[in-house]
Amino acid sequence: MGDSPTPARQSLEPAPQCFPEAEAVVHGGDVWQIAERLGIPASDLLDFSANINPRGLPHRARQVLARDAGDPQLPGRYPDPNASRLRDGLSKQLGVSRDAIVVGPGAEALLTPIMRCVGANRALVPIPSFSEYRRVCSRERIEFIPFPLDRGESFQVSVDRFCARIEAVTPGLVLLNNPHNPSGALLQAKEVRRIAETAISVGATLVLDEAFIDYAPEATLIREAAEKLSLIVIRSLTKFYGCPALRVGYAVAHPDAIRSIRSYLPTWPVTQFALDALSEAVTDVEFAETSLRENATERERLASALAALGLVVFSSAANYLLLELRDNMPSASELRERLIAAHRIAIRNCDSYEGLAHGRFVRVAVRSAADNDRLIGALQRELT
Repeated sequence: MGDSPTPARQSLEPAPQCFPEAEAVVHGGDVWQIAERLGIPASDLLDFSANINPRGLPHRARQVLARDAGDPQLPGRYPDPNASRLRDGLSKQLGVSRDAIVVGPGAEALLTPIMRCVGANRALVPIPSFSEYRRVCSRERIEFIPFPLDRGESFQVSVDRFCARIEAVTPGLVLLNNPHNPSGALLQAKEVRRIAETAISVGATLVLDEAFIDYAPEATLIREAAEKLSLIVIRSLTKFYGCPALRVGYAVAHPDAIRSIRSYLPTWPVTQFALDALSEAVTDVEFAETSLRENATERERLASALAALGLVVFSSAANYLLLELRDNMPSASELRERLIAAHRIAIRNCDSYEGLAHGRFVRVAVRSAADNDRLIGALQRELT
């Protein structure tokens, strides 16, 4: 194994004045903690901090979940350890062999098994990025080598510079998310393919996090991953299908790699309730098509409205928008606090993202038209 990495540089959000015991916000979706501090039900909060499809779980999948919940025998059975029905559904949807798919308890939970399967000593990672990459690298004693993205280039990965860096560093592992988190910047499939080829040429494995690729399906490398030993794609199911409480994700890779990844997972990684619901969800083509149309419309409208308030809005191909606060605006933590206290709206403070200027960036999900209008109104009151 490689040497221990440099400790992660943490930029933790100061405890808001109205919540003196608040912990640093490392991820979005912390509605339970906020609700506890306020002494209110979590349902009273409008959550823009987590990027979840506002349509929620598809109707047919909700019916399956309700059916399972009413089955007195189901809790007495172990889940299907092979997730056979879900993998069959994904195989049909993606056009890859089911032997190239492994299901796990969320996309994030697949990072550790994949890194253990790859067995690299060093990882090259564009930053800012999902904080779990550094955390898992640290735990697995993998040296984390950051590749800083340029704010002036809207945090778009420069393929030329990134490929040159791969060739110079020759890491065993390259981690890349597309669309980028937190900016939503998108690389086209041919650009990601070039990065994959460069990584493979130096003996590295590209782990491609496509957690939000459902909103830009033309850019996926899912079929290449099913055939190449040194390309692994991670996907989330619960973000696009609106059910993060169920915790289901999957990876696509060459069947040999899939068998290795599976060996590092628990025997029963996902509940039968989640497997049944998501098996139904992935067959709902109308839900997917409607979600894409609605997100594109609302993303453009929300971006225009927020830009009109003076915020810097970065172009996004996903279901979220990265916003930069101007110098005359409150800090990220202060704005988040105001929105929670006065409007019961939670947004993502991006101070925990390595590579973003402290106090100047927030991220908001793209939700329904009514929810987005409520956010626009709240921000208008707080920023003007």
